[in-house]
Amino acid sequence: MADKIEGSLTFDINSGSFWVTKEGAPLTQINFGDTFEVKVDDKWVETGIEITSDEEGALLFKLKNTSYSGILDDLEVRI
Repeated sequence: MADKIEGSLTFDINSGSFWVTKEGAPLTQINFGDTFEVKVDDKWVETGIEITSDEEGALLFKLKNTSYSGILDDLEVRI
């Protein structure tokens, strides 16, 4: 089994894409529909990116199976 890529979740506003980065350098792109893991309370939780809306109807990003939503930058992830 290949080693997992670990780093920080980063949203690139110019391309509209999420990336796993390490020290600011992109390692791999994460697309909608991809499954990956995010660290929640020192445990890895399987997740994926979905788009939902807030109380005012504005669109926002959310990580499935977590309470993370809105700005998702700098979360510890692996894929």
